[in-house]
Amino acid sequence: MHTQKLTLYLPDELIREIEHYKENAHESSYSKAVVDLLKYALTLPPYFRNYDWEKAEAEADDAISKGKVKSFDNAGELIADLKK
Repeated sequence: MHTQKLTLYLPDELIREIEHYKENAHESSYSKAVVDLLKYALTLPPYFRNYDWEKAEAEADDAISKGKVKSFDNAGELIADLKK
């Protein structure tokens, strides 16, 4: 496989996330972790690459804190509610 050297300047927060991934995935090197993450990101469908997950999480947290959630005892109750 042909390889090329690439220099990236990344914010500290992103470096911490990569280090976290490296530890959790038990990667042998930092470079391997970065390559794995890049390969993964490049295979995501456009919808997921462009989706604002932080905004969605904030909206979900807000809905939960305001009690705008439902709970169900089983899947049948969930499906019945969806059909309303």
